[in-house]
Amino acid sequence: MTDDRQDGRPSANPDRPLRVLGWPGFSSENGNPYTRLLYEAMEAAANVEVDGFTMFEPFQRRYDVWHVHWPEDFLSYPSPLSAYFYITAELLLFAWARLCGTKLVWTVHDLGPHESYHPQLESLFWPLFLPMVDGIISLSERAREEAYDRFPVLRSVPSAIVPHGHYRTAYPDPVPKTEARRRFDLGPEAPVALFVGRIRPYKNVETLVRTFREWEQPEARLVVAGNPASDALAEQVRLAADGDARIRTDLRFIEAEQMPALIAAADLVVLPYETIMHSGSALLALSFDRPVLVPDRGAMTELQQRVGADWMRTYASDLTPSILADGLAWARTTDRADRPPLGDLEWPRLARQTVALYRRVLESHD
Repeated sequence: MTDDRQDGRPSANPDRPLRVLGWPGFSSENGNPYTRLLYEAMEAAANVEVDGFTMFEPFQRRYDVWHVHWPEDFLSYPSPLSAYFYITAELLLFAWARLCGTKLVWTVHDLGPHESYHPQLESLFWPLFLPMVDGIISLSERAREEAYDRFPVLRSVPSAIVPHGHYRTAYPDPVPKTEARRRFDLGPEAPVALFVGRIRPYKNVETLVRTFREWEQPEARLVVAGNPASDALAEQVRLAADGDARIRTDLRFIEAEQMPALIAAADLVVLPYETIMHSGSALLALSFDRPVLVPDRGAMTELQQRVGADWMRTYASDLTPSILADGLAWARTTDRADRPPLGDLEWPRLARQTVALYRRVLESHD
């Protein structure tokens, strides 16, 4: 494809497709199809060509925008050698791309790594990374304000609020609740709470298990399903659940084909995170029409306002047996619509909003 400028530099020309490098791109290696859904919708609806990132991609083709998610993830590598190598490599790649005229857009999912093993490296990373950012996307107004507070330099670049999309099109069709309960050998009338998703220390799963054990309700069930971040964490969860027949643990990566039945079997999805801004697991539960119990932290109130208090319940204190009991009673007895209102979270809409930010970034440099 020929460039629209004689010098080959990217531009905001709306007559040709934007060339976008997505990192991550279309793969769902971490089990989260978020970026794939975004970029597929973008290519279908917004006159954009997207390539998924590989180490050599920035050298092989010139891009208008490099859209990066989770650039801080390498800071969570326990090995100092690996963390320093990959952080250095990504910073050099960003610098090279910008020298070639590519603009760097960062979706600010988090303001730092969930597990920071290398504070000195992190203190070096942000001052080098942030000046290269040409535009930011936040998933909520609260998240953007917190990003501005922590990184004031971001106030000087174009920004947009583009919320997290739903997962209704990303998984197989829902399974009837009665069938799901039969598959997992759960009683048809049992109150069932579910934690689902990647198990990491900040998600507080061990505390959820111990809190459930304190609830003296013999008919209730707790299912914990997801892949622990370490063998040690898996062992902690197993030990916390050991001896209580009401608790089931499935500590592995949950395949997409198994997700519909797993969520359908639950009355309530419980996500008792110690720290939280956004939650893909909350959107996953809502996408399968299951109510959610979350702490009143981060942008959870914004999501609750979007979908309604009949679909999301928040709590302000530490998780307690009474909060769990009240949450399950609320989930089982509240009169709600068959599906939560997720129309604002359709991917074609979000893709257009994202591309509009790309073009604003490019225009600001023309």
